[in-house]
Amino acid sequence: MTLLGQIGVVTGAGRGLGRDIATALAADGMSLLLVSRTREQVNELAEELAARHGIKALPVALDVTDPEAIDRVVMHCEQHLGTVDLLVNNAAVIERLPVPFWESDRDEVWRVVETNLRGPMLMTRALLPPMVLRGHGRVVNLASRARAATRTGTYTGYAVSKRAVTLLTESLTEPLRGTGVVVLDVLPGLVRTELTLSMPVWDDVTDWDDPLATARLVVAIARGRYDDRHGELLDAPTLDSGA
Repeated sequence: MTLLGQIGVVTGAGRGLGRDIATALAADGMSLLLVSRTREQVNELAEELAARHGIKALPVALDVTDPEAIDRVVMHCEQHLGTVDLLVNNAAVIERLPVPFWESDRDEVWRVVETNLRGPMLMTRALLPPMVLRGHGRVVNLASRARAATRTGTYTGYAVSKRAVTLLTESLTEPLRGTGVVVLDVLPGLVRTELTLSMPVWDDVTDWDDPLATARLVVAIARGRYDDRHGELLDAPTLDSGA
């Protein structure tokens, strides 16, 4: 079984983990809406994936905190690709400086919360209705143990928003049970990305978790391999499905 004929949406697809996830899904035959705040990276990725794997790839520049823009993009996706089978909420940001909450920039903290929590909420709200109506769909939320925040007492916006996303998954579990729509959290572990490299707490890390483990797990979820674990948090480095 491959994902040929299915449609996926990956946010934060322009680089890092989102790019790896999108690449793995495309390699398995899934056509994709590639979402990023800036267009240049997803344009290049869309061309690459379409040429290499023969799939349709639609790049869009989108602020995931803008509900009107999301509605327009979802309509555009349905017109040009079809009804979405998979949503991967991957886009995330973090505070620039590791300082205690009372020393933080209030606007920056709120921007982090909006991107990391409001973004997944708005994307999920836009794409769930057609999934439920059709009786088929999967939503994957990229989770975090926020270990840097726990270790240092900083990055409050990131820690709060990421834990809230897990609560979003939990709050959707019972209402979606029996609808044919599955929601899951995926924990990538400590992956070497621009985000983690910006955090001094990880300066001495040399043993990073493999981002491809997360990508393979998302492919397995898209194939329906983990539908029986609806509502759970899946640890990618531990499971590493090899899909």
